Amino acid sequence: MAHLVLLLGAGGISPDAALTAAAAVTSEVSVAWFEGATPAAAVEQLRAQWSGSFDGEWLATADHLRIPDLLVDLHTRRPVHGVVTFSEALIVVQAEAQQRLGLPGNPPQTVRIAQSKLAQRRRLHEAGVEKIRFHAIAGEADVPAAIAEVGFPAVLKPVHGAASFLVSKVRDEGELRGRLREAVVAYRQSPLFDPEPLFVLEQLLVGDRWYEEDGFGDYISVESLVEDGRVTHVGITDKLPQHGFVETGHVVPTSLPADRQRQVLDHATRVVEAMGIRWGATHLELKLTPDGPACIELNARLGGPMGHLLRACSGTDIEADIMRLALGRPTEGDYRSVRFALHRTVPPPAQAATLVRQTAREELLARFPELVFCKTRFAPGAELHPDRPYSVLTFLVTGDDVQSCLATAERVTDAFRAEFVSPVDGSPVSFSTAPH
Repeated sequence: MAHLVLLLGAGGISPDAALTAAAAVTSEVSVAWFEGATPAAAVEQLRAQWSGSFDGEWLATADHLRIPDLLVDLHTRRPVHGVVTFSEALIVVQAEAQQRLGLPGNPPQTVRIAQSKLAQRRRLHEAGVEKIRFHAIAGEADVPAAIAEVGFPAVLKPVHGAASFLVSKVRDEGELRGRLREAVVAYRQSPLFDPEPLFVLEQLLVGDRWYEEDGFGDYISVESLVEDGRVTHVGITDKLPQHGFVETGHVVPTSLPADRQRQVLDHATRVVEAMGIRWGATHLELKLTPDGPACIELNARLGGPMGHLLRACSGTDIEADIMRLALGRPTEGDYRSVRFALHRTVPPPAQAATLVRQTAREELLARFPELVFCKTRFAPGAELHPDRPYSVLTFLVTGDDVQSCLATAERVTDAFRAEFVSPVDGSPVSFSTAPH
């Protein structure tokens, strides 16, 4: 029986979902758990679920850099045949463990490049795949050179980050310097593993209308699986209009015309190959511009809610296929869509706010049978900050066509109510479920 190790506890898909997927692949599963981010009671419950379903060992560490050593040691007692994580924070140590154990996986340096928005730009530029202007910013001394190279309007991003954390549009030098100062402070206070901030200024990509219908954003993502360098595109995910640079919704299958889909998939193949990804999953975001698709960023892992979406529209568990690839096995999933699925998120207020009350998720689930799942992230009393990448409400609906999904999502957001007050003086804070 193949022995699979899951690296859990630092984000990505829920640990119970990972265990459910693993059960379809093998009965010998060990867990390397990153401590500190999950309440002890929840960890014990998860561990009980794991021990009742699998043979293996449960390893725990508060230092993610120790994980490769732990797995090498485990391998001496119980040979390891594959290593998987769905966490952005753990994909480098996953690659290091795979390399040390001689298992299918990407070289650690390839994963580091995929994690760095600056290194991605350099790699794609060197490969002739993209010509987007960009410049690194380590501090305010780099601002003049960045402006000279990129111009305005532009986008300021942290080189390492996820979920559009601290991404902002800047229109002139004064705004760039102000955003940079704010971002440096916020980055150093964040829970990211890389405490020293480095930023990149990029040319602002301008989208175009690629859809025949209204209601979609001007960018998409491509979900792909890679087996020893062979790229298979699982599907194209349409997007709802963004809230600033924060995503508000995803829809599958795509409504792009067939010729546009071919453009997108051809460019996606070029990007994945140029980045040197040889194993696992990729999540590639592309802007739909007048000159063709342009890379926003690539992740060397499954993206956000894509597993939920693909399961809802096709009945296939992509997480299980990612585990099969980690074991050197071929994928088994059939990703042809049998229904439409829409994942929607509702962002918090545009200023710091304390949650007073909200519509219960149980009420929404009872009212809307189209809901596959619904999650309110915070309990009353929680203090929310607009510079953090989270949502107050997340849900997924299915339907026979995209318009029915959009209509249901609008009814759900209309039914959701939340009240917020200022944490400073207790005054009411404006909140709307519509994208601002």
